[in-house]
Amino acid sequence: MTGTRQEEDSNISDLIRNNQVDILLFGSTRKMKPNHRFRLLEDTPRASKTTINIAGFHVYLYGVDELTPQQRKDTTVLFHVHGRTRSYKDSEAVAHQLLHDVRERRSPATMGGLVVATFDNRNHGARAIDTLSSQDWKASNPRHAQDMLSTIDGIVSDAQIVIKYLAAYVDGLFTPARFIASGVSLGGHVSWNLLAQEPRITDAVIVIGSPNLTDMMLDRLGGYKSPSEVPTDTKEWPKAIEKLYLDRDASLERISGKNILILNGAVDPLVPSRFTHAWMDKYAGNNKVTFIEQEETGHNLTYQMMDHTVNWLLQVLN
Repeated sequence: MTGTRQEEDSNISDLIRNNQVDILLFGSTRKMKPNHRFRLLEDTPRASKTTINIAGFHVYLYGVDELTPQQRKDTTVLFHVHGRTRSYKDSEAVAHQLLHDVRERRSPATMGGLVVATFDNRNHGARAIDTLSSQDWKASNPRHAQDMLSTIDGIVSDAQIVIKYLAAYVDGLFTPARFIASGVSLGGHVSWNLLAQEPRITDAVIVIGSPNLTDMMLDRLGGYKSPSEVPTDTKEWPKAIEKLYLDRDASLERISGKNILILNGAVDPLVPSRFTHAWMDKYAGNNKVTFIEQEETGHNLTYQMMDHTVNWLLQVLN
């Protein structure tokens, strides 16, 4: 990459961050607003896709065929976890765009290997067994609190299984040397948990996820400011689940020495960014954290967030 291209990329990124212009992203011929919901562009080259079965569920790997012999010896694997009610196809779109843009912005001579991995979350996509359990209270799921947290724990377990066994399944294809967590919405919540629970995850991109699920869920339930405000006979919020939420949030206080990119929408009504502020004030100093709250943005992964992710990822890979 020449100095002129680097300067050009920097200037474009500055304009994107300030929401000053319509932007042409990833070589696209179509204009996109920075806060538009990300959609995979038609002219983005598709990465190769490799499907393997680990522990009874499909794991999808993107970018394996494009690895050079040298890159296969030292490959970073980025897990991308999709949102609630969605499927791995959302993550597939992100994988195609990220891999293409990283290749475009990075010199092949200095580029280590990068593969994006994903799978259908529990009770989602091809693994769905009860669609109501993936819905929230507004969609008439009375056990939204239980289903949300148990699903998060299940996805974390699945990711840890893949991390443990992946090298054995891809032997001869590439060598996983480093793992990065990323995710959107539900996947963002999962990424927070992986930072706290999985020592092999030292870097994470968290998009519209929350380190304070207790207050977020209480707000969603009825605008409650604390657990003490919830009536004791509230069937949607039993004390047993309250304790599990409090324990989960407390575990995130121990995150230390990690490299984290947090991308929130400033006007997100579903996962309000304000529930990240307390963690930032108290614990960000124990980590290397980049926190970006995108103005005029709701509960979306946006083109601007994709740009931030690529820029951050290039720094991590270098």
